[in-house]
Amino acid sequence: MNGEGLTLLIVLAFMIMLMAAMAWMMKAAACGKIKRNDVVGLRTTALRHCESCWLLGHHAACNKSIMGLGMAVVVMVVGGVAMVLYGPSEVIFGATMALGMLSMLTGIFLGLRDANRAVAKVHAGEGIVSH
Repeated sequence: MNGEGLTLLIVLAFMIMLMAAMAWMMKAAACGKIKRNDVVGLRTTALRHCESCWLLGHHAACNKSIMGLGMAVVVMVVGGVAMVLYGPSEVIFGATMALGMLSMLTGIFLGLRDANRAVAKVHAGEGIVSH
């Protein structure tokens, strides 16, 4: 394997570690281990309203977000294996990254939708933006 192929595999490995870290963060926020803050977590006005909204929103978003992140990891592992078996390819790498990011974003956006819906039910009529 040449240097370029090794670089592509390192990028995939980094992305897999990033997805794992994001899944850990989501689970930790849903369990209350990560409190409301300005750095990590889902960043919507509704979820940042109060500590209860933060916890409820992350709990509601957790399953779908982690499923999306897990699917992204699977796609990236399969792409990495394909590059090892068939040789480094920018086409395989590009497709792997695109499908992985699509999986991740789909899970996170579906989770955000669930989070905002859950918080909107709790604070109905208080004028909290939940979009």
